[in-house]
Amino acid sequence: MKKPLLNLTIMASAIFLSTWGHSEPSARVPLAVARNNANAIVSWPYPSTGFGLEFSTNLSTTAWQPAAGTAVSNNGRWEVTASANLAGGFFRLKNHVQHFGFWAGSLAPQGSIVEQRGSVNFTYLQAGFSGALSDQAVASGMRLLVPSPDFSDTNAVNAIKPYTNNILAFFMMDEPDCVAGGNPSTLNTLLTSIEAEIAKVHANFPGAKTMFTVGCGFWTYSNFRIPNGMDYIAIESYGSTGDPATTKSEWLAKINHLKSYMNSSQRIFLMPGGTEGYGTETQLIEKANDIYNYAQTDPLVIGVFPFDWYSDNYDCASVGQFCGNGVPATNYAIPVIGSRSARDLPNLRARYIQIGQSIMSGPFLDVGAGGPSIQFLGGPDLPASPWIPSQTGGTDGTTLVVDFFDSALGATNQALRIDSGANANEWYVGPMALDELAVGARFRLVTFSPTGKENLLCLTTRSAPLSPSPSITLVNGRYKLWSYVNSDTQIMDLGPAVTDAWHIAYLYARKDGKVKLWWDGNLVFDGAAPLVNPFDGYVEWGCGSWQHDATTTVDFDWVAYGNNF
Repeated sequence: MKKPLLNLTIMASAIFLSTWGHSEPSARVPLAVARNNANAIVSWPYPSTGFGLEFSTNLSTTAWQPAAGTAVSNNGRWEVTASANLAGGFFRLKNHVQHFGFWAGSLAPQGSIVEQRGSVNFTYLQAGFSGALSDQAVASGMRLLVPSPDFSDTNAVNAIKPYTNNILAFFMMDEPDCVAGGNPSTLNTLLTSIEAEIAKVHANFPGAKTMFTVGCGFWTYSNFRIPNGMDYIAIESYGSTGDPATTKSEWLAKINHLKSYMNSSQRIFLMPGGTEGYGTETQLIEKANDIYNYAQTDPLVIGVFPFDWYSDNYDCASVGQFCGNGVPATNYAIPVIGSRSARDLPNLRARYIQIGQSIMSGPFLDVGAGGPSIQFLGGPDLPASPWIPSQTGGTDGTTLVVDFFDSALGATNQALRIDSGANANEWYVGPMALDELAVGARFRLVTFSPTGKENLLCLTTRSAPLSPSPSITLVNGRYKLWSYVNSDTQIMDLGPAVTDAWHIAYLYARKDGKVKLWWDGNLVFDGAAPLVNPFDGYVEWGCGSWQHDATTTVDFDWVAYGNNF
């Protein structure tokens, strides 16, 4: 934007624009600047969750800083008010949550770059630096979290230097507050030694970032401090119980306490528990949602670092199991003795893949006022609140948890198998007073009758007084994008239905009739749908609802609804 157009000494720059990932065509979030008397109003479209406005006087510098002022929503845009007399400079939008990766776990301490590729953007070289693994990680688009080397070993230091530009941070120490065992003197010695190591990092790798973890009890020490020169603090957010609400209150208290020690340049990584020792798979999914949702609201949080990836009790070598780099690849699905971690909890793994991809690429769908709200369920249990079961026309349908071999994971997964019988058998949530909403699901048909209609995935929004009611509906053996409440109208033909073929659908609706459908990775519909009376907002899935004269059995691997994917 040219300065003469506004008679301002500031400019708006759309550097570091969001790229909204998944299959929606890449979209940009443009900045605009308008003059209002002595002020400049910098704005961008609302909603756009997780973005922060930054300011710099020089495009070539890396010293971008958060822009002064608070973003407020106004007439469909976020707005920040700045003085029109600022020194010449530039604004940009930046999503502060940028990093996602797993703690590898004790079994295969280098993790598995091959298995995690595409869902993480950094990997922790927990067992020590490796040039071969670093090459593999960099080629897979990952940055490196490198343990602090032995700086007296020149060869060890020189081996890392070719990767300087690919290093996320040097990892200085794990849990000094735990290692100290409650002894303030020991803690002080540990923190002092960390500061000495940080000085060596900066001497050998100028500009490098550093990280350590805390969580056991740093809030109990009167002499706790964040070591000088520390950039990133990874805070354990596991929880003392499986209960997600209790866990959230605990890590919120830890974060608030930690902030009292932080300076303006330091940032936080959140470390949710990703192993059964911290809850059931369903509870861990809810905890992951809580962490991800909060991360997008706190500009000091720049990464999510789940603990952990590998389960602890595989004996990889004795069974020829592929557990990481250098271990033979044979049978994947072997028993786990004891607690399983994210890699071996398929529904939790699927959710973290979604979270990782959203952090890496930006949410491809971001709607609704306020922060993101996602309810995600998999197949370890039958749906619980807020999901409500419903049957119409009889009671012979069932919902069961079934195991299946998931070729996408190379492992046994679970699904919720919905059998309609001769009636409608579905789960729903609502009513919801939302103007726009989305639902997503991964599902397949197990059996279906060649004729008749059956709604599989349905969505309505708040009436104004009417709004759309799009659905994925089986109609005489074909998948349709359908208007399902009253009009019984085809919006789009999606093709023939086939048993045992998985599909992923994301369905979006806005109360003015705007509808989008992403089908198997492609945005296939973006337009207007008929307006009907949708009874003030529902999400429904299963076999039936308004149309249920076909007979179907459908497996749902996962279902999610909300305003952010």
